[in-house]
Amino acid sequence: MQEEKSELEKALVTGFYGAPQLKPEERNQYLGTFRERIIKLLTKKQVVEPVIYSEILEALKDKRAVKLIINGEINSCFTDKYEKLAEGLQKPYTILHDPDLKGETGLIVVSDDAVDIENIHVEDRETRLKKLGIPPELIHAAGEKICKDCFDKIVKAAPNEAGNYQLITFKDRFWGEECFVCHKD
Repeated sequence: MQEEKSELEKALVTGFYGAPQLKPEERNQYLGTFRERIIKLLTKKQVVEPVIYSEILEALKDKRAVKLIINGEINSCFTDKYEKLAEGLQKPYTILHDPDLKGETGLIVVSDDAVDIENIHVEDRETRLKKLGIPPELIHAAGEKICKDCFDKIVKAAPNEAGNYQLITFKDRFWGEECFVCHKD
């Protein structure tokens, strides 16, 4: 009789409060997902940068990747570039608005199954480029028009960064536009 009562109590508790969740703290930190299913992760700070992290592009191309999840706290003007990236690769994305979310996770690429990748965090772009000897002025010029010399520095040190810069065209020079970094025309 005691066993029946406990089953009834379980049913009532589930009815009132919902099914118990596995690892709720972990799921709140990782946008509702288990850490073991994450292929790559960006922080909120990284998502709002004007560039697209090439590591996210590569993670979305991974055959295990099934979805991109974006933290809904981040303004869409910063997340649009990742939404378009996912659409272009025909990967679904979800923008998660949940007041229970904690931590600094801004975006994750996930699998349906455990992938157990040891280092899911993407190194901060500025730190990585400084290690490669790129001057801070050039690092912060992402999204801007730069001269061929500056562009070549980026391509030589970090080829995957080339898409985050624009090369000044002949037309730009004609209209007096200069390199954002060294102010050459």
